[in-house]
Amino acid sequence: MATMKTILLIFVMAISTAAVISVHDNFFEKTKTSEKYTHIHLYVHIAFSGSNPSAVTVVHGPTNKTLEFGDITVVDNPITEGPELSSKLIGRDQGTYTGVSRDPESSKAVNLISVLLVFTDGAHKNNTIALTGRDPIFSVERELIVVGGTGAFRLARGYSIWKIYSLRHRLGELILTGEAVVTARTKS
Repeated sequence: MATMKTILLIFVMAISTAAVISVHDNFFEKTKTSEKYTHIHLYVHIAFSGSNPSAVTVVHGPTNKTLEFGDITVVDNPITEGPELSSKLIGRDQGTYTGVSRDPESSKAVNLISVLLVFTDGAHKNNTIALTGRDPIFSVERELIVVGGTGAFRLARGYSIWKIYSLRHRLGELILTGEAVVTARTKS
């Protein structure tokens, strides 16, 4: 009797496994994908002060100095096609910069950046790209990782290189130029 139950159990498990494999294979046959590479060049305008700041420190570190370990800055910066703020607005750079370096020298300040590039116009309208990475603030160049996105950039991966285009320290204005290389899956 026990042998019959064992044989029946093995039979049921084999049938169930075959059904799952069949459904699984069928799913991937219907959703074949290919990869598309996209190169994006853009400008991000950051205003740390003035009448309409786009980057606001909402939490200060223990010493209340600028660029301090523990600072959390929330950003909603305009993204444009050209370096002038008056050039075509194509989106917003939204997210946070978090001070993560405990080094007491401000020249060695480092932020952890976690932002979304939210495209509101142009070729990538209604899509987003998620970026994160280490930002040594006073470096000439920094690299952020593409970790995902929405719309055409679903399951995106890649990298972006950022450089300071212009810095007007007294006015609290910074313009970054960015190049992103993004790979995302597209349905065939």
